[in-house]
Amino acid sequence: MKEKDLLKVSLVFSLLGILILFHITYNTEIKLYEINSLNEEHIDKMVRVRGIIENYAETPGLYLITLKDETGKIIVVVFKDEELQLQKDMALEIIGNVVKYQNDLEILSKQIVA
Repeated sequence: MKEKDLLKVSLVFSLLGILILFHITYNTEIKLYEINSLNEEHIDKMVRVRGIIENYAETPGLYLITLKDETGKIIVVVFKDEELQLQKDMALEIIGNVVKYQNDLEILSKQIVA
């Protein structure tokens, strides 16, 4: 096979691989969990939870949100990339990683849907 043909084949398969990865990324849905079902097996895993803001605190670098659903509550840490308009009793859906902080589970938010 000529070098030019080999280059074309390599380029086609590279582009095909990238398209497949994009397809997988956009069509993979993160599982929705009840807050009480989260445990140490979920640490460092991406989860999705829905709940109501019980209360929240704002610091110079982050928001700390206590999110509750009918099964329990959890602290959600949101790093300040932009200002959020939070209100008590506001419904949120959070996607993030479960972490353990001072023997309690928390979620480090990656995405918030109000």
